[in-house]
Amino acid sequence: MSDKSSSMKVRFLRPRAAVNRLQDGRVRVVLEMPGVGHDGLNVKVENNELRVMGRREKDSEGKHVLRERDQGDFLMTYTLDETVDASKIDAVLEKGILTLTLDVKEEVKPRTIQVRAG
Repeated sequence: MSDKSSSMKVRFLRPRAAVNRLQDGRVRVVLEMPGVGHDGLNVKVENNELRVMGRREKDSEGKHVLRERDQGDFLMTYTLDETVDASKIDAVLEKGILTLTLDVKEEVKPRTIQVRAG
């Protein structure tokens, strides 16, 4: 007899995501999270990883005729490179969209060099 619990896999939802580098060097991560509230969301940085964890709760109103959104736990993990300032991450959840803006360290931000006449 085998222990089935050790072979069971946990299934996580994967919200749709877009990751962009902005002109000023910052990184913006946008995740679609309809049905997720502030209390169902946890964002943290640990060991150079940005983790977005949470739960999309079951809709308890009425009986479903059609359901195209999954319910359950989700986990998104992004590895941060050495340019990201992990102490300067802004997170905003609005209308089912989570926007994370990751600042970069001052020494890697683009800057303009003034040219002097010789």
